[in-house]
Amino acid sequence: MHLGIYSNKFKDEKMTITESLCKICIKLGFTYEIIEEMNNVSNCDILVVVGGDGTILNVCESAAKADVPILSVNNGRMGFLSEVEIFEFEKALSVIKNKEYDIEKRMMVQVSLEDKVFNFLNEILVVRSNRNSIAKIDVFSDEVYIDTYEGDGVIVATPTGSTGYSLSSGGPILGPKINALVLTPLCVHSLHNRSIVFNENEVIEIVVESRDDQNSIFIDGKEVATNVQKGTKVLVKKSDLSLKFVKINKGNFYDKLNKKLVQWNNFK
Repeated sequence: MHLGIYSNKFKDEKMTITESLCKICIKLGFTYEIIEEMNNVSNCDILVVVGGDGTILNVCESAAKADVPILSVNNGRMGFLSEVEIFEFEKALSVIKNKEYDIEKRMMVQVSLEDKVFNFLNEILVVRSNRNSIAKIDVFSDEVYIDTYEGDGVIVATPTGSTGYSLSSGGPILGPKINALVLTPLCVHSLHNRSIVFNENEVIEIVVESRDDQNSIFIDGKEVATNVQKGTKVLVKKSDLSLKFVKINKGNFYDKLNKKLVQWNNFK
């Protein structure tokens, strides 16, 4: 089996961690290559991603397009998407060698913004960039008007993303086996500030109606549009792509959820 190893170089500047993982690959009889550019992963059977959740989000679209499953090795802080810690890597490869692992698919979402198309795993955020103004945003589902939100903005998250910013903003947790989208308004000046869960087949349309162009759009933490003008439309729907994760551990999602969120609350 041939592995690709992609590391976050900001967290492993001298590549010492990556080199130690390469030695384990050799020890257990795996071939491997260090991945520098994500357009070179199609010949890999598994992509080993070493870093935190942000590192996984950076490579998920390329991995999904190449149909290569990810084994996520935590070298970050939270590591909510990570399957194993660094010290568990040798055990994980032994499990893979014995073909005792599973593949879990995660829903991805496609965003159409003017002439650009993005596929993402976690969330899209449409927010005001001028803190002295209010964002005004209309939301439609399958061309049916839902509501107008006036406040900081709105966030649309996948089940995977529902445990991130959306959760911090009061949104519900969606189980990973659910294919759905959750819309959560951010600091809305309203008495009916509630999240809405949409069916996976619905197309959500977000229309910016703010008085000025002081609005931004973020996808999985990256700013993809600035100075978003009034009348700009963003279409959000389920992507044809899905991301595959290599599952080594037999623990369930809810055990991990509880453990990580307790750990999160204990961060200093």
